Amino acid sequence: MNHKLLLLFLFFGYTALAQNSGNIRGKVTNSKGEAISPANVDVQGTGMGTETNREGAYIIESVPDGNYLLRVSYVGYEPKEIAITIQPGKTTSLPNIVLRSSEEQLEEVIIQGNGNSNKYDRAKSAYVSKLPLKNIENPQVYDNITAELLEEQIVTNFDDALKNSSGITKLWESTGRGGDGAGYYSLRGFPVQPTMVNGLPALTNGSPDPANIENIEVIKGPSGTLYGSSLISYGGLINITTKRPYDYFGGNINYTLGSYGLNRVAA
Repeated sequence: MNHKLLLLFLFFGYTALAQNSGNIRGKVTNSKGEAISPANVDVQGTGMGTETNREGAYIIESVPDGNYLLRVSYVGYEPKEIAITIQPGKTTSLPNIVLRSSEEQLEEVIIQGNGNSNKYDRAKSAYVSKLPLKNIENPQVYDNITAELLEEQIVTNFDDALKNSSGITKLWESTGRGGDGAGYYSLRGFPVQPTMVNGLPALTNGSPDPANIENIEVIKGPSGTLYGSSLISYGGLINITTKRPYDYFGGNINYTLGSYGLNRVAA
């Protein structure tokens, strides 16, 4: 008996609600008559809404009677608002809503730097691609370790200098045999030696001295094949550019003192 009374109460409550509300039905297309799906259809101020189906049709049920604004929107189209009136117990069929595409012109974006350039950088390289190209024009992947950076870091050996390049690690020291070259390094998973000096083959028996290095270019990947397969590995190559002699009388003397008994004179 109690269940029957509950069902009867719910039935009369639903009937009373249906008599005080109505439905909205319509369709959304573009200027070519093509259906827009899924467009958002919202009844402003009620929190009620839906999306259009593949045919662009929509229906919103049980909207309380009254006057509302129906807002239709979709990405790439200008939103549209339509005034509607909901009558109790009736379905309001709206005419076809046509959305116009919105063409937006992006404004110019200007990026300005603070004017502080990298003092350790080289503007271009004549060895990486065997052409005097600027960094932004060079398609090769490489790291440039300059003499200014080595001096700032007080680098006294070649191994510490190469720590400024990513993807390269020390494997083992030089064997000391004639023509064997300096130490071995791993570059992109392949062993490589510093076999290039000023873009030319120059095998040595020991590591180069940073005091006489102008910059170190660690060229990565297959771009090293420009110098020949006998000088490079699959991982790339290491090219050392030495300092040029003065065209006038002059020189440079440097004394470095540090921990662990470091005393170094470079002239």
